[in-house]
Amino acid sequence: MHMKKIFIVLCIFSLLASNACSQKVLKSFPFNINGTLKENYNEYKAGTPVNLCSFAMLERTPDNENFCVGISINHIQVVVPYSQLNILNLEPTDNDSFWEYKALQNDLYIRFIDKGYQYNLRQDLREESADYIRKLSKERLLYEDSYIEDYVNSIFASVIYQNFNDKRTESLKVYILKSPNPDSYMQPDGSLIVTTGLLSVLDSEEELTAIIASEVAHHVLDHAVINVNKEISRERAAAFWGSVAAGVLQAGEEYLMDKSQYYVPGTATVAVTLVSAAIAEKMSKRMGMSYSRSQEKVADRCAMEFLSMKKMDPSALPSALSKIRKYFLDHKDYYTLSKYGTYAEFDKRINRLGEYHEFSSHSYQKAISSVNTFNAIIQIDGKHYAEAAALVQKNVDQKVATDGDLVILAKANMGMYNTEEKNQESLSLIQQAKSMVGAPNLNTDKQEILALLRLKKQAKAASALQEYIDHLTGFQEQTRNTDDITWASSEISWAKDLLQRVKIM
Repeated sequence: MHMKKIFIVLCIFSLLASNACSQKVLKSFPFNINGTLKENYNEYKAGTPVNLCSFAMLERTPDNENFCVGISINHIQVVVPYSQLNILNLEPTDNDSFWEYKALQNDLYIRFIDKGYQYNLRQDLREESADYIRKLSKERLLYEDSYIEDYVNSIFASVIYQNFNDKRTESLKVYILKSPNPDSYMQPDGSLIVTTGLLSVLDSEEELTAIIASEVAHHVLDHAVINVNKEISRERAAAFWGSVAAGVLQAGEEYLMDKSQYYVPGTATVAVTLVSAAIAEKMSKRMGMSYSRSQEKVADRCAMEFLSMKKMDPSALPSALSKIRKYFLDHKDYYTLSKYGTYAEFDKRINRLGEYHEFSSHSYQKAISSVNTFNAIIQIDGKHYAEAAALVQKNVDQKVATDGDLVILAKANMGMYNTEEKNQESLSLIQQAKSMVGAPNLNTDKQEILALLRLKKQAKAASALQEYIDHLTGFQEQTRNTDDITWASSEISWAKDLLQRVKIM
């Protein structure tokens, strides 16, 4: 423990002695938060500067409460009954003191004194949380990009605490889950999961900070552990994975070559992400992360107050939540927004947070542009063409679109329309994509062939088909990956057969 906190702990003993109090200190927690008195207290007037230095449990007597806080006023130690905590207007200025104060306000220290830390339960939850992460990693459901991971972690680090004043043993960290659905949840072991879908739905660091702060609030206030304590029974890990993941998580390269419309060697695991949302929902319920309305309300309030402390606009939270709601409405996923779904009563939740304006940040959207592309591929694979187009259009608007983005946009257009104008627009996008890179791109080659055939340009299509065959042959000779070789052979057969038919059209 830091020397400052040791001194603060000693303050509670000295203040009790100075007040000739006969109550024995049974438990205590150190604090260091400055503020003022909201109203007169004893001989001290409202507005007097104070420092909250301790929360303590005292031996109960007939005349006194057994919980109190210790405050320092002009270096004089004063006891305030815990029931009168609201006479203090405290103003935390750093993450540690902010989250400690939220825990104090929401009776968490009383709960620790009453229930203990339940280390056996926490160990059980920690092991299951770690097993969950291992499973996600093994099945390639975690989004791994060093830049994006560091970017999200930098925002996470700006929200979390470093030295909490209790004895919980969780370690805070963040992972990114491959899933087009916007979601986030913090496991009981301190692991925050955010989805690629959430990163794309939001448009600013403020919004992402707000969502993360809300999840951290759930963790600080121990909501998951509280909810697990309320359960009568829980599935064991083997039963959970047996029922949720059996057969579904065996996707990989072979599945993609059979099912994916957007397979390119080296981009496997795209289609497997479609199972992520179902797994996440079951995991949330299993680990106590299906929060009550009152828990959501408290966490949201904490998040908005955290934003205010950081000199950020609190309306970033309702802005973020409104975009999540819009996503599910646009996808006609009314179940998720129903009273049975993950985001039940979302309208009431957003309205409760007050008026807001929508946030947008060029720097944020540039930073997560590759995630937009990734999610667009998922949407294309699921034939959600409008959603795919909207995602890559974000990159186009921010002037960070890659050749892959332009091909996705062309494919989305061709999935939604069949007009001369749109087909020509798609071909132009593909040709622009080809001009951006020097090396052959197999996916671009194939999409160009399809666009030319739509426009009834058989001669150019035949030339493009021969070029595609040449590029595939070269790729096949260079790769040593069995799956890639098999895929290339299949594509060569398709292209040669189509070339014969085009020549006689």
